[in-house]
Amino acid sequence: MTRIFKAVLVSAVILSAAFWTTNPTDAGKKQPADPLSRALQEGGLKQLEAEVVRRLGEAIEVGAPLRLDQRTAYPPATISIDDFQPKALELSPEDVNRPLEPGDYSIPVIGFCTKWSLHYPGRGLPYKLARLQGRQAEAVGALLWRGMLQGLQPFGLHMIAWRIQGGVPISRWRPREREVAHRLIPEYEGALEGDFLEQTRETYDKARTLGKLPPYETMLGKMGSVGQAVLDLQRARGVLANQTLAAERMPDLLYGRPRDGLPRTLTGGPNDPPSAWHEIRPGVFARLTIVQGNLGRNTLDVRVMPNARKPSAADHSRSGFIRPVALTAELSEDVYPTLEQWFIYVSGLIAYPEGRPAQALILMPRWGSIGIRG
Repeated sequence: MTRIFKAVLVSAVILSAAFWTTNPTDAGKKQPADPLSRALQEGGLKQLEAEVVRRLGEAIEVGAPLRLDQRTAYPPATISIDDFQPKALELSPEDVNRPLEPGDYSIPVIGFCTKWSLHYPGRGLPYKLARLQGRQAEAVGALLWRGMLQGLQPFGLHMIAWRIQGGVPISRWRPREREVAHRLIPEYEGALEGDFLEQTRETYDKARTLGKLPPYETMLGKMGSVGQAVLDLQRARGVLANQTLAAERMPDLLYGRPRDGLPRTLTGGPNDPPSAWHEIRPGVFARLTIVQGNLGRNTLDVRVMPNARKPSAADHSRSGFIRPVALTAELSEDVYPTLEQWFIYVSGLIAYPEGRPAQALILMPRWGSIGIRG
C-alpha cells in the first residue's frame, strides 16, 4: 500500500510539472487571456485530478481491511448434486479430532455480517461462496474461528471484527477487547494499529498542494462507489471508536435505515432459487442455506468426495490460522482429515447474496451450546 501512496504523489508531481512546463504561470502573473491557453491549463488540471482519483481509488481498494468483491465467488459446480442425503453434525470442542470421512453433511454455521449499512439477510435468500479477502482478512477469520472454538459469545467477537473492518486502530479499542485480541490473534496485533483512512487522507492532502484539487470529501464524492464507501466508513468510525457504547447498542447506531423502501430484513420469495453448489476445494462441494442470517442459525451443506484432497500445512499457512504442528502436518494416505482441519478452511469462507442487496456473511461453524440470536 505504501508503494501506491507514493505513486499518487509521483504521478501528481509528473502531471503537475508537465502542466507548468506547458503553461508557465509564475506567481503573480495573470491567468492566460487567450482561450487556447486557458483550455490547455484546464486540461492539465483535469488530467492531474483524474490521475489522483484513479490512484487514490487503488489505494483505498488495496488498503481496505476487508475487501468485498462478488466477482471472486466460486463458479457454480459443474456436476449435479440431486441425491444429497446429509448427516447432521452437532459439534463440540471434543469433536475437533474426529475424522471427516467422505459423505454428505449438514453443518450448523453462524453468519457474521460484514456491512452495517445494508439489509439483514433472511430465510431463503440464495448465496454464493468465496474466500475472505483484504488486508486484515486473515486477522478477522482467525479471531472469529479461535473465539468460537474457545466458547466466546459471537456478539462480542462480532464487535471486535467490526472494529477491524472499520480500520479503528487497536489502541482505540476497549481494554477488554484489546485483551481478547492479544489472547486470540497476537501475531496480528502490530498490523491492527495502522489507520488506512488517515493515511489515505494524508496522501491526498500532499497531492493537493501540487494542483488546484478540491477538498478531500469533495473528491470522494466524485469517486463513485469507492468514495461513497469511504464516506460511509468515516461516519461509522465515529460509532466504532466510541468506547463508552455497549456492544449491544452498536447495531442500533450503525445500521442505517434502508433508503430504497425495502424492509430491513429481506427474505426469499417463491421465485428465489436455492443457493448453488460450489466446489470450494478439489473434491469438496458446499452450499449455504440462510435460515436466520446475521448472528443466527444457518446451514452449510457439504459433500466430501472420496478423492477429496486433504488440507495441508501450506493451506493452513495461507489461511493465517496458527495451529499446533501436529494439526498442520500432512496426513498419511489412510487417514481422513479431522473436523478441525476442514473447518479451519471453511472458516475462511464468505458468502455473498445472489442478486439481492443483503449483507455478505463470514461463515463460522457453530460449536456446542454457544448462544446465538434466536
